[in-house]
Amino acid sequence: MKAFSFPLESIRLLRQQRERAAQQRYSRALVGCDSAERGLKLAHEELTAGYAALSAALNQATDIGRVMHLRTWCVVLETRFHECEAALAEARNAAAEAFNFLCAATRDRETLDRFHEKSKRAWQRLYQLSEQKLLDEIAIQRQSPAFEANHLN
Repeated sequence: MKAFSFPLESIRLLRQQRERAAQQRYSRALVGCDSAERGLKLAHEELTAGYAALSAALNQATDIGRVMHLRTWCVVLETRFHECEAALAEARNAAAEAFNFLCAATRDRETLDRFHEKSKRAWQRLYQLSEQKLLDEIAIQRQSPAFEANHLN
């Protein structure tokens, strides 16, 4: 009997490659989320420091030019903070999309793996049956009178 050969092996390999690519994509998306979170944290710290400087200037009766400069700087920091929030939301959406793609790729690969295993088990059963049939035929031939006559002389 021929060795086991899975007719969909090339598709199975492609699905494994697709799953690995999806894992890498998800990994990159998670790194992007971490980076965006660090950027947001830094922007928040800068904004807090900017407001603290503005508050200190107001409490010390600093000239209006300096106060306006600090207020303008706080507006810039607020804008940067909101941009970082948007970048984080976008990174999280990209990670969610990559995760969904990874789940689909894994599900597709697992489905084909189950079919592969089922096919292999069926082939193994047929192989065992054919071996048993061959052994039964040999046993029957050995028990036949013609076999004994040829081999006893």
